[in-house]
Amino acid sequence: MTFDFADIITFTSVFELLFFVIFIFFKSFKQYYNKVLLFFFGFQLLGIVSWILRKYSIYSEISVILSLFELLWAPSLFLYARALTKKGDRPDKYVVYHCIPFLLILIYSLIQRVISLPDIEVYLIVSVQVLAYTLAGLYVLARYHKKVKENFSRDESKIRNWVTVVFLGYALASFAPLIAFYLGIYKDQSSITGEVFAFLPFLIFYNILFFNAIENPVLINELPKNEKYIGSHLTPELALEYLEKLHRIVEKEKLFLEPELTLDCLSQISGISGRYLSQIINQYKQKSFYDYINGLRIQYSCEILTKESRKTILEILYESGFNSKTSFNTSFKKHTGLTPSQYKIKNNIK
Repeated sequence: MTFDFADIITFTSVFELLFFVIFIFFKSFKQYYNKVLLFFFGFQLLGIVSWILRKYSIYSEISVILSLFELLWAPSLFLYARALTKKGDRPDKYVVYHCIPFLLILIYSLIQRVISLPDIEVYLIVSVQVLAYTLAGLYVLARYHKKVKENFSRDESKIRNWVTVVFLGYALASFAPLIAFYLGIYKDQSSITGEVFAFLPFLIFYNILFFNAIENPVLINELPKNEKYIGSHLTPELALEYLEKLHRIVEKEKLFLEPELTLDCLSQISGISGRYLSQIINQYKQKSFYDYINGLRIQYSCEILTKESRKTILEILYESGFNSKTSFNTSFKKHTGLTPSQYKIKNNIK
């Protein structure tokens, strides 16, 4: 067995990924999004180990199985980014769907050990996944950008920028060999140069991903609530004054019924800066701006359901300040734990 420069890169990647996995497991495993990041590094580790085993014809049967974990690279990174933007503490209920290609091809590969079946070009599926999940990630970013814009959160701005780097960096690392080949940087895809272009971008990507994450507490650790607004000039006395104004304008005067209400609009009406509004809603209401407003809308819609039972759900949702049935149903379930129909049945509303 002789070592070349490509082997140095692959073995360095293996040792670094192993270190990353151990570090996250013992240091920052509490948050769900860190667990997903650990799985991403773990799947990358298995994929590279399979490459090494295949290259030197060691445990060829095991290497084929391990190589299938490449099918979980893009899905796990996408789930990490989505979990980070949601700051959720539990798996998405649809997470298993992202594993279906891996499971199907794994079963196919196991059957192939017994019955002669055509080979599947796994790398083509992986390439399609990278493209599809990158596009899906950009959609997640577009939605998250709106949230950041409305909440004026520096932490969320950092997360938005970080998720952008994650998706674009991963896509660039994945397609770097193809780009280099078509640009004529190298012609022999089986050469050491080809291996370097296949693994070096990923090695750089791993280091950027890991070291930025551990250096930025917003990304890998849950910030204590009392540290989130360090540097803010909002005093407790002023915050209470603003809370009273917020209660009067939004809740008593029912400004929440305005369908196009945004943080910017509320800032202009109340005369309170958007940053301070975001801070007092987060700190004192323990909610985001939209959760606060939608919570009031759902509370109001429940009152209408009880008092004016003859009104249709469509009439009630528009009267409560919602623009669509989908957003109404989602918010209703989130705040009451029931759908509007279930709520009516539970409260004997006919």
